[in-house]
Amino acid sequence: MTTITTSGARKTFLLLSAALVMAAALAACSGNGEGSGDANGNGPAATDLRSNSSTIVYDTNSGIHAAGVGTVSGEPDIAVISLGVEALRDSVSEARDDAARALAAIVEELREAGIAEDDIRTARFSINPRYEYVRDGQQQLLGFQVTNTLNVTLRDLNATGDIVDRAVTAGGDLTRVQSVSFQIEDTSALEEEARVLAIDDALAKADLYAEQLEVVRGPLVSISESTFDAFPVAEARFAMAMDSAGPPTQFFGGELEVSVRVQAVFAIE
Repeated sequence: MTTITTSGARKTFLLLSAALVMAAALAACSGNGEGSGDANGNGPAATDLRSNSSTIVYDTNSGIHAAGVGTVSGEPDIAVISLGVEALRDSVSEARDDAARALAAIVEELREAGIAEDDIRTARFSINPRYEYVRDGQQQLLGFQVTNTLNVTLRDLNATGDIVDRAVTAGGDLTRVQSVSFQIEDTSALEEEARVLAIDDALAKADLYAEQLEVVRGPLVSISESTFDAFPVAEARFAMAMDSAGPPTQFFGGELEVSVRVQAVFAIE
């Protein structure tokens, strides 16, 4: 007849409880690590996607990265002239008054030419002292300079040269023509065409990569876009008024390009 004392039974119970806890922990670790190794059991296997029930999550850092570019051309429909006046006088008031009179004459000429008020906009106005450096490094005040510049939008491109000539004549020697640029006022339609071409280009490149590397291109993971407007600029600069008896100023708009660039990432299946 075997007798188990109370202290011995208690010790046996504690040992059994510890064994059960350790077994449960091992089972949990085994369950969490299931499927995390590769076929040879050498640790976690690299993968491009992870499946959880019916949800597929793709890694944007891996896959096929392809850039696509689409470019379309169009004719300009507006011309933007940057012109104004610049006066240098001994005092601010003299410079301001002379610049104001010259600019008023230019604006009046633009209105007579049929330019709408909404198409005449002040781009820059400044009053600054002008200095020159003498031999000893000291500054000598030359006077005060007033600059007033307008941006004028033309709807009739054929009138660009005539408008410039009339403005220069009206403003006299104070007239300054900074630039003449030809633009497309609304590029949305051209951007749509360029966008389609850019996507087609990206798809073609991705399919080529997949074919050469003997993999299958999967679905699109991400895509980003950049739009570039390439507008040739015809510039004309004048230091003084043109001779009215000379030949008229001519400008040529040519064709303008709108480009869209996309960066696409595709999964590998």
